[in-house]
Amino acid sequence: MSSPFAPPPSARELRRKLERTAKRGLKPQRGAGHIKLPITIRFNQQDEQDLQRKPHQVLKGFRNGTADEGDWNFITLRMNWGKVLSVAHFPDSVPQAEAGLEAIRSIKARHERTGKWGISQPEYDAIDWALAHMDGMQQMCTRRELRDALEAVYTANEYLRAVGEIEDRLDRACS
Repeated sequence: MSSPFAPPPSARELRRKLERTAKRGLKPQRGAGHIKLPITIRFNQQDEQDLQRKPHQVLKGFRNGTADEGDWNFITLRMNWGKVLSVAHFPDSVPQAEAGLEAIRSIKARHERTGKWGISQPEYDAIDWALAHMDGMQQMCTRRELRDALEAVYTANEYLRAVGEIEDRLDRACS
């Protein structure tokens, strides 16, 4: 520790100190500003319930006619996540998960034909069952299994890969 009566450090000394500090610091795994929780920490109870409840609420928007493309993408992500978990850990439920995905695809195809977001009762039942099953799988799986399944969905998604490359380029430009 330096004395309070010592002269202030020179600009060169300050710069060298900052450079040494930066060299010792760990680089983030995926660019600057990406915060990651340890894999051993699970969601809190409220987040767990929100993650289960919100897709069902969004699904009702298709029935009411208030849904949009963001809602379709939200449910599709949850359905794809459930399909990956089903294949990896619950093989008996794969046909029902595929039926839910087929129903969500038919909603998108109908939207492209008519320009409206809507859902039929058999589609609603198939998607609702798949979402309910995903809720059960979420409670039975570890956080690591959930993370691995979600990463598998993201890896398969070409768009998200492109977005990740853009984020990395921006992070490199900022640092």
